[in-house]
Amino acid sequence: MASARRPYKGASADERRSERRRRLLTAGRELWGDHGWAAVTMRGVCARANLNDRYFYESFPDVEALLLAVYDEALQELVARTERAMTEAPATPEAQLRAVIGAFVHTLADDPRGARIGLVDPAGSAALEQRRRATYHVCAELSLAAVKPYLRPGADERKLRWDALFSLGGLGELVLTWLTGSLEATAEEIVEHLVTVVLRVGIPHLRELRET
Repeated sequence: MASARRPYKGASADERRSERRRRLLTAGRELWGDHGWAAVTMRGVCARANLNDRYFYESFPDVEALLLAVYDEALQELVARTERAMTEAPATPEAQLRAVIGAFVHTLADDPRGARIGLVDPAGSAALEQRRRATYHVCAELSLAAVKPYLRPGADERKLRWDALFSLGGLGELVLTWLTGSLEATAEEIVEHLVTVVLRVGIPHLRELRET
């Protein structure tokens, strides 16, 4: 047992295990982003990561667990970028919305693999589709928390939640259609259109928008 923890080439056993997991995640993301989630297999991932097959189960019980980890990591990166954009934007509903939508659109446009993972393939897998649906609900709750300071008195938060889910679904579909080349538009045109549409949805709920 002691020898298993002995450093090898300057790295501890835990560090080597973490590095192998990182390589598996990277390989899974590359295969999924290039060929679709169905192309992600244990042997294919290990070959791409240049690891012996036995190391796969050191980090993941099955391929589905790897896929969920890849999806979650891509989502975390997107959320982190949108949160940074929000902190840098003025504290008004329109500025915050433009920052979030701009970060979303540009992040996916800059990372086709991430776009395929987040917007396309999850619909082909029951587990990934469930995770994506859960993600929409999480994003809706985050949106509610962000706009609470701007809600008009007596705003119906239940209907606002419905509107948030509706807007998120439409936003994702429009961006996906644009990314696949079916719409002729610049990134900024997509951002401005989405901001306009979402603001229209928000007008009945948000105090400052009703006053402007």
